[in-house]
Amino acid sequence: MVCFFKDVAMGDYLLSKYNCFKKMNGVVIGINLVNKVLFAVDVNKYSKLEKFENDLDKLKEQDPVFFSTMFKLGIISDRETDSYLPRNLLLRNRNIVYGGKYYRLTINPTLNCNFSCWYCYETRTRKRMTKPVMDAVLKYIENLIMGEKISHLNLDWFGGEPLLCYKTVMVPIAKSAKELCDKHEISFQSDITTNGYLISPEMIPFFKEINMQSFQITLDGEKEQHNKIRCSKNGSPSYDKIVQNICLLANELNPNNLALRINYTKETFNGVFKIIDSFPFETRGKITILLQQVWQDKDNRKSLVEDIEETKLKFLNAGFKIDKFILNFKGYTCYADLYYQAVINYDGRVFKCTARNFEKEKEDGNLTIDGSIMWTNLLSKKLANATFENEKCIKCKFLPVCFGPCSQKISLTNSLKNFDKYCYEMGIKDTLDYIMTEFGKSGFSLAPLLDYR
Repeated sequence: MVCFFKDVAMGDYLLSKYNCFKKMNGVVIGINLVNKVLFAVDVNKYSKLEKFENDLDKLKEQDPVFFSTMFKLGIISDRETDSYLPRNLLLRNRNIVYGGKYYRLTINPTLNCNFSCWYCYETRTRKRMTKPVMDAVLKYIENLIMGEKISHLNLDWFGGEPLLCYKTVMVPIAKSAKELCDKHEISFQSDITTNGYLISPEMIPFFKEINMQSFQITLDGEKEQHNKIRCSKNGSPSYDKIVQNICLLANELNPNNLALRINYTKETFNGVFKIIDSFPFETRGKITILLQQVWQDKDNRKSLVEDIEETKLKFLNAGFKIDKFILNFKGYTCYADLYYQAVINYDGRVFKCTARNFEKEKEDGNLTIDGSIMWTNLLSKKLANATFENEKCIKCKFLPVCFGPCSQKISLTNSLKNFDKYCYEMGIKDTLDYIMTEFGKSGFSLAPLLDYR
């Protein structure tokens, strides 16, 4: 894969900094990462771009049709547009991070769990959210509605296993939050990350009442492998029951997002496709497959892009939905980068990130009894600048499909010297190379980036 960076010394046009090309099978596959449209062009045509790289005005004179096509695809750009792109992306990012009134509030009712998965990073405790903290949470929601004038509340349940506190915490908070939003004509949705074992038919009416539209439920590989890792405290296997509960949700609730996250290691990856046969065909189209390598395993061998995508394709061909967004088009990196977002722990301590243990030294603030969050100074460090507001990201050709490491990781960097530890550049290169190769095999001449096959 070859990328153009070079500005030209004359004329009104240049080859965009955000172009990528790959030669294969007598053609050249190209894409501009701003326009995000793949195309295939004859090698002889592509050679004209190389020949006139330093004088694109002459290309415009000699082959106006080809010039116009390349201009529409963003491969050829005017100087001002290309140079202004980082500032335009920054403006878009700031609008998303601060401009929306869509609030995502995550609640950890407990950090306890009914399983003991070997890779879990949470600090286990039997403690649960108390009535005073629950009252403070509802006051905080009321303050968001009345003071911040939010337009939407997304109530997100996390943990631990949140369904351990189904009756004592989830039901009273969710019902009261929904009533507050309905009273003030604020749209409301509920999400949950759960291991799925405790879901029962009796919960379906409640899920409907609180508009539970997003589930993330995990399996640890195919049945035999999963049951080695995830069994109940009395030693009984959990795979069949979790699959049964996913089918229950698909058939009785049919939420907008029913995500089956499949955790794997390099040893278990090749067998994950066996999960397909656990689900009836008529149910598969309601389930979205997410593949996630266990983070402790990544030092052994990070999965190759082609391995992940080919496995996803097996699920897609079997009737499941898959996540197509293997590059970042959102305009920001992570939900924790958003200003209108918080994670309230069972004890009233507040965080921005859920991908961590909830130790005292990592907290970002505290919830007060009057329903306010007292943020620490770390919040301004995390959110004052965009995640890509640094010299390396601003100059990077992959900026339009990356937006830099998350704010949590950025806060851990002392300078650009240790930035490479969190940089996504190599992964994006591999992903684009795979996409362009697969597009080249398709025989198409034009396709949106997400539909590269």
